Amino acid sequence: MVFVNIRPPNTPPEEEIEGFKVYRVPKAKSFPQDMVKEYTEFKELILKVFHGKDVPIDRLYNKHVYGFNGYMGVNLYFQDRVKEVYEKERPDIVHIHDFQLMPLGGLLKDLKTPMPFTWHIPFTEDVEAEWRSFVVGYLKEYTNSIFSTKPYVNSALKSGLSWSKVTCIPPFIEVEDSNIDFRKTYNIAEDEKLILCVARIDRLKGQNILIEAASRLKMKFKLVFVGNGSLSKEVLKVKDKEEYYNELQRMVSSKNLNGKVIFTGAIKRELLMAAYKASDVVVLPSIQEGFGLAITEGMAFGKPVIGTSVGGIPAQIWPGVNGFLVPPEDPNSLAEALEYILLNEKTARMMGKESKKIYDELFSAERGARDHIMLYKRLLSEGV
Repeated sequence: MVFVNIRPPNTPPEEEIEGFKVYRVPKAKSFPQDMVKEYTEFKELILKVFHGKDVPIDRLYNKHVYGFNGYMGVNLYFQDRVKEVYEKERPDIVHIHDFQLMPLGGLLKDLKTPMPFTWHIPFTEDVEAEWRSFVVGYLKEYTNSIFSTKPYVNSALKSGLSWSKVTCIPPFIEVEDSNIDFRKTYNIAEDEKLILCVARIDRLKGQNILIEAASRLKMKFKLVFVGNGSLSKEVLKVKDKEEYYNELQRMVSSKNLNGKVIFTGAIKRELLMAAYKASDVVVLPSIQEGFGLAITEGMAFGKPVIGTSVGGIPAQIWPGVNGFLVPPEDPNSLAEALEYILLNEKTARMMGKESKKIYDELFSAERGARDHIMLYKRLLSEGV
């Protein structure tokens, strides 16, 4: 297996990492500055559209004004590099990931090798049909397109993608044990229930709804928010992020939750694993969501989970079995679900066990590897 990735500053054009060859783009020097600016503008425009931001449709019709030329320019750099790597490595499969490089299907079709594509962000019918058709026009050039949920597949089919060129493979993830005592690190008493929310600081993640819900709880608890940053500076501008964070802080004070709410910011993975391990319940109160891997990670640690009925979250939570689904922006329902789990320890333990079973069966790295191997075998047997 070899990888072709964008080249961060101060890295070589190619190297071997843990036995895997990594080739980087561009091979020499760097992208032209104007190209990078345009590429960033257009890819962030797509992010906005497919994450439910209000984007005027004229930006699609006038896409060359909004960075499309630079976007294609970066893809042309990748086209040349992938062709070079292909001649050197002769791979059996070329797997392209996400919308940043979706034009490569057409640019590389002369390679005559199976070329699947994975779409990693939401793909819903809420997005204007013109934008969905624009994307599907590129996806048609691939041997197969992979989406994370059945509703996203359904939307892709309704947008013109052939049923024979679509596959649903839910995301999968690996977790690791941690020897860090998270409660001790953040001074959380053993008799305090630990409510964990792992998500970037973003209005679409609904942290404010969770704070409102927590203010209605009567037991001893600590509410821990892990994460900061955003999908990109443009999708959630730095100023907006700071304003939202300050708004959350003011909300904590106004709800008399000082000392009960902790914002850790971004933390190292070992500490994040410790947070999941120490938690009593994992919550993702998103207003909009792609898949919701924080729920997956909570399940991997055998925790009851609560999430909103958006995006890929309903695919993970079996209501009443491993947790609860609640409507988005509904602090009453969220507070009731939290209270039910946190006050019924036996039920919480049973839900946690079911979470682990569901994770092992549906969302583990082993399952993800099996699904991809099965797809690769099918594509190779069909030929190009």
